[in-house]
Amino acid sequence: MNKKTLFLLGALALVIALFFLLRKNTGNTLKGDEHDFAYSSTKDIDKIFISNKRTGKYVILKKVDSANWIVNDSFKVNIHQINTLFEGFRKMKVKRPASKNELFTVKREIAVNGTKVEVYENGQLSKVYYVGNNTRDEMGTFFLMDKAEEPYVMHIPGFNGYIGGRYHYQLEAWRSKNIFNQKAEDIASIQVQWTGDPAASFTIDNNGKDPILSGNGKNFSNNSEANLNKIKSYLKLWENLSFEGFPIDLNPQKIDSISKTTPFLTLIVTDKKGKITKLSIHNKGLKRDSNIQMDDNGNPLQFDIETFYAFINDNNKEVVQIQDYVFGKVMKKLSEFRL
Repeated sequence: MNKKTLFLLGALALVIALFFLLRKNTGNTLKGDEHDFAYSSTKDIDKIFISNKRTGKYVILKKVDSANWIVNDSFKVNIHQINTLFEGFRKMKVKRPASKNELFTVKREIAVNGTKVEVYENGQLSKVYYVGNNTRDEMGTFFLMDKAEEPYVMHIPGFNGYIGGRYHYQLEAWRSKNIFNQKAEDIASIQVQWTGDPAASFTIDNNGKDPILSGNGKNFSNNSEANLNKIKSYLKLWENLSFEGFPIDLNPQKIDSISKTTPFLTLIVTDKKGKITKLSIHNKGLKRDSNIQMDDNGNPLQFDIETFYAFINDNNKEVVQIQDYVFGKVMKKLSEFRL
């Protein structure tokens, strides 16, 4: 081997050594558990705590079974949200470490506004990390493992967006909007109570071979006084009835005022396990942005006919908004089942 070759090999070795030395000094190496945010499997995850330092808001998500979670020990979770979060757990990867120029700003932002995440597997704390802001190109999110020094940019390969938005710390973002979700064969009874028109109110008893319609203190015979096919079809309408959202223009005082008015309609469904779900429906005053302002005769409407306010299970502290498009099909009157 001649001197020229030896010189070139030595120079190459020096360049490689300098590269790794500089890379180490910039703090941009991947350091074991400091970037281990992902999960190869989410089947053992049974609890997740997400909190935000700036707002003080938090959620505690707990697994009930493979298909059901609850949030803050009170409300059923929208399973789609859990699935979306878990997809991120499984697919997210390190895009790059935070650059030297980013370190101070990113760590300061996480310290002030970061979202803390605690993940538990089989009842044991598995990981604790913080989720920060998104990168400038909106294609990644800064993550910092608890007690680590170096943040990393995480992303989902092939996903055109960022994953930070999946870590909701607001209760409303996780709650299932579903109110009624009973299959016909699981319903024991349905009560429909029209406050201003008691003669239109009715009950359906579904505990026997065929459902029995009753109203005004009388049971109606199927196929001679009541349309059995209509009753059976009606029982099938109680799956996946969900509210639209929470009215953002109502403060606690306004909600309290609405709760003290009389609902124009009350829906009560009892399933065969004894669980009772009650929905009290109230008129919503017409607003400037209501789509329909006049009745068929051109007279101004007093109330919105497309959306209503409602209270679930006598919880008069929280009002939800429901749509006639969704609930109109179960807002029936006794006469609609009579022969």
